[in-house]
Amino acid sequence: MSRNTRAEARRARLGIVAVVLLASTLSGCTATKAEIGTSVAKSLEASVMTVTKSAAAGDPAAALLALAALQTQLTRATASGAVSADRQARIQASIDLVRADLTAALPPKPAPTITQTTAPSSNDGPDTKDDKGAPSKGKGKDPGTGPGKNNGNNK
Repeated sequence: MSRNTRAEARRARLGIVAVVLLASTLSGCTATKAEIGTSVAKSLEASVMTVTKSAAAGDPAAALLALAALQTQLTRATASGAVSADRQARIQASIDLVRADLTAALPPKPAPTITQTTAPSSNDGPDTKDDKGAPSKGKGKDPGTGPGKNNGNNK
């Protein structure tokens, strides 16, 4: 078994253990009505099972999505008074532990690919040649060849 395979198996086991811990936090939820309502407990337990199944199948990304849904349920149930603050804190601690384990079990993200752009060529500046390939004459005339200049031809 390769080192990566062993590490992945260990992470998956940790995720499952954490999910079992979360389930045990929810078990017996109906024991005291003041801590959590019966229907809310059953709903949370169903969500825990979804997390557990995804983690057991080796799909930490799906398990994290199911855990996010469980988190939303817990937040709403606490806000409505269906879950006591004490029970919410215990469940939240388990959710946090499970989230850490599942996040660690995610496959590593590939390193970003760096693409190199080409630098502008030194020939990209203004063109100093006319259409025929000869140097452009620029403004005005050559000072040595204009009329009235003594270039040896004028007398």
